[in-house]
Amino acid sequence: MASGCACGYDTRLRAYGVMAWYTFTHLPPIPAAVVTENGTVLFTYNDVVMGKYYFQKYGLMDYGSILGMGSYFGIDFMSYTLRIYEDTAAHYLGFDAVPQDNASAMAIIKQELMPIKVDPTPKGDVVVVSNDFAQGFYNAVKFYSWILGPASEQFRLKPDLITNETVIKDLVAYFTWSFMIALQGYTNGFPYMPGLIEPTANVTYASWITLFTIMLVVMPMAGYVVLKLMDYWNEPRLNIQLPPPNDAQRLTLLAFLLAGIALGIQGLLGAYTMHLYVDTSLYGINLVPILPFNVSRALHYTLAVLWIAVTWIAFSFFVFPYFGLNITRRQVLTVLVIGVLVSVGTLLGIWTSYLQLIPSPWWFIIGAQGRDVTTQGTLWLILITAMLGYVSYLWNKASKTAPDVLKPFAKILSIAIAGTAAGAFIGALPIIQPWPDFQVDEYFRWMTIHAFVEGFWPPIVVTVIVVLLVVAGLIPPKLGVVVSGMDATLEIITGMIGTAHHYYFNGLPTFWMYVGAVMSTLEAIPLGFVIIYVILLWRRGEVKTEFQKTLLTYALVAGIGGGIGVVAFGAGLINLPLLNYYLHDAQTTMAHAHLAFPLAYGLPSILMWVVAFTLSGGFDDKDLRYMRWAAIIIGIGFYLQALLSLVPLGVLQLIYELKYGYWFIKTIITPSGHPGFWELPLADEFVWLRMIGDLVAAFGFAIVIFGMLFRFRRALGKPVLKALGIANV
Repeated sequence: MASGCACGYDTRLRAYGVMAWYTFTHLPPIPAAVVTENGTVLFTYNDVVMGKYYFQKYGLMDYGSILGMGSYFGIDFMSYTLRIYEDTAAHYLGFDAVPQDNASAMAIIKQELMPIKVDPTPKGDVVVVSNDFAQGFYNAVKFYSWILGPASEQFRLKPDLITNETVIKDLVAYFTWSFMIALQGYTNGFPYMPGLIEPTANVTYASWITLFTIMLVVMPMAGYVVLKLMDYWNEPRLNIQLPPPNDAQRLTLLAFLLAGIALGIQGLLGAYTMHLYVDTSLYGINLVPILPFNVSRALHYTLAVLWIAVTWIAFSFFVFPYFGLNITRRQVLTVLVIGVLVSVGTLLGIWTSYLQLIPSPWWFIIGAQGRDVTTQGTLWLILITAMLGYVSYLWNKASKTAPDVLKPFAKILSIAIAGTAAGAFIGALPIIQPWPDFQVDEYFRWMTIHAFVEGFWPPIVVTVIVVLLVVAGLIPPKLGVVVSGMDATLEIITGMIGTAHHYYFNGLPTFWMYVGAVMSTLEAIPLGFVIIYVILLWRRGEVKTEFQKTLLTYALVAGIGGGIGVVAFGAGLINLPLLNYYLHDAQTTMAHAHLAFPLAYGLPSILMWVVAFTLSGGFDDKDLRYMRWAAIIIGIGFYLQALLSLVPLGVLQLIYELKYGYWFIKTIITPSGHPGFWELPLADEFVWLRMIGDLVAAFGFAIVIFGMLFRFRRALGKPVLKALGIANV
């Protein structure tokens, strides 16, 4: 059986390798030069590559986006630049504004923006463009010189962010190239620009295939899952009495407390970042010069990744002795110190890099790569890879020393953490400087993200929850192994190949649309495993102790809450190609992220804190009741965020996108100086409504964080307090 699995895995690798090879040999071309009819060179290949370099160096992907990839707030530089060119052509044709409803006029404008001819040369194609096109380029340079220069603080960026005109010209070359490939059909009709770019037939076909797949595959698979649950329903269960943790295990509580503090700071940064949507100051205090939008946003999501990673590493060391591994205090303290140093270095690197305090090429290595979500400097990602690799190695050892009932779970965790480490390393590539090609960059960036949130993270949280349920005597060990094994297999396969649902519209080959659409549907299947059993278990009346009730509460809120965030707000709302086309990187994407990530990954991580404090004697039954309410309150808070603010904002964006085009839905002002989307009174009201959900979720987090603070000394124990020199503090 092992041999058959290896062959199947090898076959999948070869298939993915062929698809990767085809992808990298069919990328949108970057011309050797773009010149006017009279021979004036507007920009060259090197200018486009340098434009991408500066786009990352100045943190513009954490402010806005390009080809719909990046932040949800700042302008999409690709479609916004196209609008500048569109305005220029319309004015040259004698129109006061872009005549979107005049099909013949729009056809002329589109012709003005298309190449007049393409001359192949040994160094690449030379694209010849019209004089109107050239004027659009000059207008764009002038506009971005203002937005990114003297007006940058108004747009929530570092004051006088870019004052070098050569840098601006390279950026505009990069933005111009991005809309040129869209006009030439490389992006499946993305973004929507009335009269210029519309969705292709592929978008519709892929959507229908996805719906067909749901009926053909998902429903029978769900039935299979229920049957497997019934097969193991009456298997014997265990009630394992774990001994109190030793001094080395108790030291990990320091990491959990630090992770809780990091969570609190992350929440404050998130609230501040959203506040910048509607105002440049925080209730009269101007923090933009030291904490501009791109910095606060990058720190916000990076802190989430870091505190979750620290929690998982620390919890591993907390439970290793229960899996037969001897852990010393020196090991725990070493890992804790390294983890803190890497985390602080990562955060300071992003902050100083985006404030332009780190020179080239070091900004990419020890600062911020400038890539949305995987923006951490390559040095820190390599160190994170090493730490995760070490923990994976220890879990592999644990799979041999653990009691027989726990060995399969240790093996799954070893594989999942190794996959996470591999994802972090891929995110560090190419180590020294950015990838020169946008599509290559996006290909690897999304592989890193999916290695985390859709490939290897789900098996980690599901396996941990299942092990806790097995130890608490709530589910049979054999059922737990089946659930964890099926989840890991399906998540890793579908999650990694399903990465392609992010490749729809950025210029990669069209076949990824079909692969991604189908696989994204299958990703949702394993989410129901634990949920179904837990609900049935509760109805059997076998949940008696406060500890058991706490485990099931967190499992239900994380499973149902996070599952709906993934399935309904992810696969259902934004991954279906036709919906993805119009809602690409809109506030509906943030709704998906703010439901799936904190509930599916954050809440199980908080459960690890609660379990560690309970086993250490810090939390008693009364405390556990508070912890259960905290989980429910957190879930309610994030759903209030989504339903009162983020989803209505996404719907409003869709309405205005259909009216004006994709370029408008992320604007503060238009190229002509009129108020943009974020200046709409209704948009402003929806942003403020998010505060309700923020405050509710913050209250839930506060219960957990302050609970750990109040019970920290009791959980740590006198011997450990004395060893740390804080017994009398």
